[in-house]
Formats: sequence, structure tokens, C-alpha cells
Amino acid sequence: MLKTLHKLLLNLGISDVVCIDNARDALKHIASRRQRTDIVISDLNMPEMDGIELIRHLNSLGTNLSLILVSGEDPRLLDTVQHLSNQDTLKVLSTLSKPVKKDRLIDAIEAYEPPEDLTPVGPAAMVFADELQKAITAGEISVHYQPQVRVSDRRIFGVEALARWKHPTKGNIPPSIFIGIAEKYAMIDLLTDCVFDQALSQVIEWRNLGYDLHLSVNFSATLLDQLDLPERIHTRLEEMGFPRSRFTVEVTESTVANDARTALEILSRLRLKNIGLSIDDFGTGFSSMEQLQNIPFTELKIDRSFVHNSHCNSASQAILESSINLAKGLSIRSVAEGVEIDEDWNLLDKLGCDLVQGFHIAKPLPPETFLQWVKDYAHKNMLPL
Repeated sequence: MLKTLHKLLLNLGISDVVCIDNARDALKHIASRRQRTDIVISDLNMPEMDGIELIRHLNSLGTNLSLILVSGEDPRLLDTVQHLSNQDTLKVLSTLSKPVKKDRLIDAIEAYEPPEDLTPVGPAAMVFADELQKAITAGEISVHYQPQVRVSDRRIFGVEALARWKHPTKGNIPPSIFIGIAEKYAMIDLLTDCVFDQALSQVIEWRNLGYDLHLSVNFSATLLDQLDLPERIHTRLEEMGFPRSRFTVEVTESTVANDARTALEILSRLRLKNIGLSIDDFGTGFSSMEQLQNIPFTELKIDRSFVHNSHCNSASQAILESSINLAKGLSIRSVAEGVEIDEDWNLLDKLGCDLVQGFHIAKPLPPETFLQWVKDYAHKNMLPL
């Protein structure tokens, strides 16, 4: 199969192709390669190291490369491995059954989108805690904004604030790396304050220009043991003159499960102050229903693994529909992340999802290009500014 795929790729005009017959050598090659690896095409069944194990090791490199998975196994197994990959920093372009057909391979490769900001790979991706602390104090941490759009009328509802770090010598460091470092070395408080303050100031600036945007910010599990958190958030919003009803704290399912008693008190007091609460990555944990019953969430955010390409995956579609109906039954907003193609949008529209975000609408945008995107989006969709 390796020779057949190599020949197919060359016939498609792709000249920079490296063929390696085992996963261990492939991993070493990718880690030591000075140039970026864009796409990895891998079988699942391989000697020494199987494709599932390879995916775990690729993720540990901190790369955001794309995968095309090939296998003669049960299609449900391919779906499971795709879901596993999408939980990491990897993006699965397609899962192909053997024998690989040329048109399916072409479709998979055409789905590849080079990242706007190249991420370091191999040794360059390694950063240390003292570098992150310096980055926070030196202003190297910036915030990008991913728009959230109402499905019913396509109007812009708000933005999610996302941290970005451009290292002066190592380039862009993936959030999956530096957020983990911040949590491990007790810097997540500083990092969150940095993101919160930047995002709040920026959205207020846009509000003053006439753009009334809702703001969502992620809060780590380690912050939900700080009993003064509700007062700190409330005080900052009041000082800046930002409506509490237009701000949402996003927490993951696993976040709430860490210390249920303290987290429940903190989240309840945030709601008492009219601050929104979103359960992020819904469906990826194991205690979702209990949390929805016990915590006054105002928003249910459906994980991207159930959204993208769900139109051709009956299991994902069933979970997606159930999640949206659950949000309706609880009278809270449903938000779908990971909307990347027309089919994703059309299905969510049909199912009655409230808000969507994803590359189909816009990638996370730096503040200097955000307003131009707003104007272009309004013009394209014939919406008033």
C-alpha cells in the first residue's frame, strides 16, 4: 500500500513526499525535521507501533499537523480513532478505507488548510516555565477573538477570547503546551487575568464604536477553588463598565468534577451576580447530566468532535441532536464549536442550534483585523453593521 500511495501522491503533483515503513522511524523523522510536516498519512495496523499509538506520540510533539487515516478495519473503529485525534492538537482530514481510491485521496488532501501561524516542531516546541512567566509580564501573550454567530439570522452574537503566545525566538507556541505549563507551575491565575483584562478592554473599545458583543472567557479548573473569584470578576466588570449579562465564564466538564463542593459554590455565586456560565466541551466527560442538573448553566457548548462532519456520522448526529434538544428543554443556549463546512451549518440550522463558531465562520482573529472581518461578513450576508 505504501508504494501505491506514494505513486498516487506523485501523480497528483505532490513532490515532497517521504515514505517510511514503520511508525517509530516516522516519528523520529518528524521530530527532527527542520521543515514543517503538513500531512501524515498513516495505516492503523503497523508492526512495532500501531497507528493509534503513533497519534499519541505525534500529539506529544505539540504539532498541529493534519492526518489522513487509512485502514481496512471496521468503519466504527476509524470513527473512534478520528474522535481520539480530534481531542488532541491533530486534525483528521479524512478516514479512508482500503483500497484507497484516488478521488477520496484528492478530497482529503484538498481539505487541508495550512495554518496562518506556523507552530514550532520538535525541540523548538519545548518551552519552560520561566519563559512563560517572562512572556506574561513582558506582554508576549496576546488574545485572538473567534466570532460566535446566531444561526437563525446569521448575526454576530459575540466572541470567545483565546490566548496566543508568540515566543521571540521559537515562534508561535500552541495553547495546549503553554496553558498546561501555566496550570502545572501555578501561573494560570496570572495568565487568565492577562487574557481577561486584554479581552475586556478590547471588547469595551469595540462597544464604544457601536459593536455590542458578548464576551466569553475560559477559566481553568485550578481557579475554581478560589472562593474570591466571583468578587474579582464582578469587581473588574464593574470597574470597566461592562454589562455582567454580556459576559460568560466557560468551564469544562472535568473542571467542575475536580472539587464539586467548592466549584458549585463559586459557580452559583457567579450566577447570583448575573454572570453567564457555559459548560464547555459538552459530551466529552462522564458527569454531564448531573452537572446540568446541579449547576445553573446558561449555555451548553457542544464539543467539536460531535459537530464537524456529523452529517455523515449517524452516531455524532444523534448526540448532536440530543444535546441541542437538551439545551432547549433546560431553556439555555446551545453553542456548536468546530463548524467548518456548509454541511455542518446546514445540519445545525435544521436541528435548531442557537449559536455556532468555527473556521466556516472565521478563525480566531487578532484585534487589528477583527473589525474588518465584521464589515466583510455583514456585507457578504447583507446584514446591517
